[in-house]
Amino acid sequence: MVLLAALAFAPVIRLHAQGAAADEEGDSNQNIHLDGWYRPSQSLEADGAKPGPAPKHDLSGVWEPVPKYRGGVFASGPTEMPGDAKHEAIMPYTPEGKAAFLSHHPGFGTTAAPIAEINDPFDICDPIGVPRIDLFNLRGIQIVQTQYQVLILYQNTRIFRTIWTDGRDFPKDMSEHRWFGYSIGKWVDDNTLVVETRGLDDRTWIDNVGRPHSDQLVVEETYHRDDSLTFDLTVKITDPVMYKEPWYALKNFHMGMNSPQFDLREMMCSPSEQMEYNKLLHEAVPESSEKK
Repeated sequence: MVLLAALAFAPVIRLHAQGAAADEEGDSNQNIHLDGWYRPSQSLEADGAKPGPAPKHDLSGVWEPVPKYRGGVFASGPTEMPGDAKHEAIMPYTPEGKAAFLSHHPGFGTTAAPIAEINDPFDICDPIGVPRIDLFNLRGIQIVQTQYQVLILYQNTRIFRTIWTDGRDFPKDMSEHRWFGYSIGKWVDDNTLVVETRGLDDRTWIDNVGRPHSDQLVVEETYHRDDSLTFDLTVKITDPVMYKEPWYALKNFHMGMNSPQFDLREMMCSPSEQMEYNKLLHEAVPESSEKK
């Protein structure tokens, strides 16, 4: 009964999407799908466009994972460190990190819990935060640049981030920990932006399998523009409280440019829909089954 309930109502809790099923329609290869105005779309590269040279200091555009636009869902953990037994065995947890990990009860991974016991903060509509915004349901994003900043607009939770590129340093006092932290970006060459994020709220999880972090977490993202149509994303995790050494969640994850007319779908975590899901689940699962 627990499994049947999960399958019946999973789109509400796992996708946190309003109308998410629409982008599954007519999609057999995960390459072509519908945008927010129900128009078929795919990456320009997949559509046959020939890439030109990468523009200098420019990541602007609408981007999605390629070749499969749902390739960034990462339900069972990010590509470089998925939540299977092999990779959990090499995770460089400190004793505190391991204890924190075991206190988390995710829906996926080696410590996956029954639905009634899951304590994933994203499942109660807490903000997804950094770095999980990269490491779970990385779908469509739009990058906009100004003279002073890089803005990333995410389909997932319809949120945006500000990455400052005006030469500022981190605040001396970061006691106000933020869901998405304080982000500073530096162009290390014509086509590579390295972003460092600090001051993160430790209530968020790093990924969908429940890896923890402290308020000492430093997330380093590298955006390398390969050509006019693609860039690669690398995500490095450093947290001396939870991990004995840095580790990589993504390495050179491929993102392709979509049409400038592509409309990002709405994908929101709705508390009212979450409450309805919990109600339906409670009605579908007998009390005796919940305790097992």
